[in-house]
Amino acid sequence: MRHSRSFRCVGSLPTVGFMVGCGGDTTEPEPLTLAPVSGNGQTAAQGQPVSDPLVVRVTEGGNGVAGRTVAWTVTAGAGSVSPTSSSTDAAGMASTTWALGATAGANGVEASTSGATGSPATFTATGLGPAPQQAAVSIADNSFDPASQRVASGGTVTWTWTGNNMHDVTFNSGPNSATQPTGTFSRDFPSAGSFNYLCTVHGSAMSGTIVVE
Repeated sequence: MRHSRSFRCVGSLPTVGFMVGCGGDTTEPEPLTLAPVSGNGQTAAQGQPVSDPLVVRVTEGGNGVAGRTVAWTVTAGAGSVSPTSSSTDAAGMASTTWALGATAGANGVEASTSGATGSPATFTATGLGPAPQQAAVSIADNSFDPASQRVASGGTVTWTWTGNNMHDVTFNSGPNSATQPTGTFSRDFPSAGSFNYLCTVHGSAMSGTIVVE
């Protein structure tokens, strides 16, 4: 006949060199991590907000941590953030908006949360000086360079053909250039706004924008 025995653990038993316990949990907690998600490396006119919010994510073992406080601090450029402190959502995300300082040049913000690896996370942006009265765009084969150009209200933009193919500069409303392989085309912009254009030979694959400030 087989007899069964039951044993009850009542404490740790001393052994040579180590202790054996019952019911103990030796799993170490996953590290808390702060990482930037989006919003770094933007540009905007001096004193103006950048277009995209700054976003970070707080995780633990790869999973988002909700309700974690993230502090946002301006470190360069004398701009401002709003809010200066935000809580992470269910996915571990927290964000703020950023207005650059009044002087052109480098701007910086740090995002931090206590006890997290990667804290503080750093964001940088560049404040652009006043838009020029004269701006230039190069028409290479199948591209405008730069694709987005700034000019002051009342200013002039000049396009110069540098490639070998036929191109034009066509806006939703004129004046527009002829379709040509060489030469230049200039247009005045009397009022502020964003003006999209393209080369009708190549369609939307070859397009650009003039931002008038």
